[in-house]
Amino acid sequence: MKRIRSLHKNLVEKYHVKPILKELKKNAHGKLVDIGCGEKPFHKYLVDLVDEYIGVDHSNTVHSKQNIDVFAEVYNLPFAKNSFDIAILTQVIEHLENPSEALNEINRILKPEGLLFISWPFLYPIHEAPRDFYRYTKYGMKHLVLGSGFEIVKLNSSSGFWITIFGFTSKYIYDKSYYFYLFLYPFLVIFKIICLILDFLDQNTSSKERWTWNYYGVFKKKQDE
Repeated sequence: MKRIRSLHKNLVEKYHVKPILKELKKNAHGKLVDIGCGEKPFHKYLVDLVDEYIGVDHSNTVHSKQNIDVFAEVYNLPFAKNSFDIAILTQVIEHLENPSEALNEINRILKPEGLLFISWPFLYPIHEAPRDFYRYTKYGMKHLVLGSGFEIVKLNSSSGFWITIFGFTSKYIYDKSYYFYLFLYPFLVIFKIICLILDFLDQNTSSKERWTWNYYGVFKKKQDE
């Protein structure tokens, strides 16, 4: 029997993937490095917009290795200083033990005024355990990137309370029991519609930031002094 697609999956795409992808499409150029690339989900959207797309991941990744171009740790990337115009770090930084060290290394390989794109979970369950170390507010991320020689171009939350509540509910039940999920599916569809409507009606920016499922940001390497 073919398993039904969980109702939170398309919300992950809408609120985790699409906001950062929109920024990437708008700014992609030159030489790009995708750090912690996994299966390189952005490659098909960006490969024709850049001169070179290099995917980097560590050898013990839980994802498929067939699309990885370079195996390396983010703390010691095998690239020369000022090599890249664009760096991607999506849904990765929460898995790094030493984020400042990683950001310093990314800063090293980026050209002056090169762009770093980061997305990361905030209110989200533990995943890829035991390598799931941190959850950052926008203030925490601001502190990290400024300390590693970046300027903030954009730093936004992706969703609010109602999307987060539905995401938690759907994922919890789906992971707990697939057959119970099937039984509750009609009710979950209705609950999802209600949450989407309530999220649309909630225009309180502060509230959305406090309850966001995910954040994304665009950061620029400062000019060499």
